[in-house]
Amino acid sequence: MAGRYKVTTNSIRNLIIEHFKDDKSMRTIGKLVKVSRSTVFAITKRWILRGTVENALKSGAPIKLTARNRSFIMHKIKKNPKLSAVKLATELEKRFAIKVNPETVRRVIISYGYNSRVAKRTFFVNERTRTLSLDFAKSMIGKDTLYAQKYPDTCRFSHILEFLRNGLTDCL
Repeated sequence: MAGRYKVTTNSIRNLIIEHFKDDKSMRTIGKLVKVSRSTVFAITKRWILRGTVENALKSGAPIKLTARNRSFIMHKIKKNPKLSAVKLATELEKRFAIKVNPETVRRVIISYGYNSRVAKRTFFVNERTRTLSLDFAKSMIGKDTLYAQKYPDTCRFSHILEFLRNGLTDCL
């Protein structure tokens, strides 16, 4: 994929600086060299600040994972959300011969909007279990909310406590 803008060569940049040293205006330099005024201004500003027209060195390490590697990671995570970053890193090393730190894999997963948590498994609710939980909820109507909090089974009481807090006893 080509770049979004045309890169000015160093010879053109040096020519712009020579015209700038001759006290020509930005507009006339742009017309002489056939580049826009904003380009002339940016090159002269960079020359004043840094004393050179060369491109600055990029800071930081180059990107280790390509878009294909990132999509491979996300495909594996969508298939199995419980897959660990360490296992994904070893699989990347086997498949693509890329040695990657597990933290890099975690960053990729987070960048796609996934957290480290996996959704809890919800239990299958059929007619029998629904009537059992409703009967139990109806037996708890007269009791205090602190009594319901004693039980460790939070999935059963989350709806009951909500009904009790809102005073919706007729729904139970």
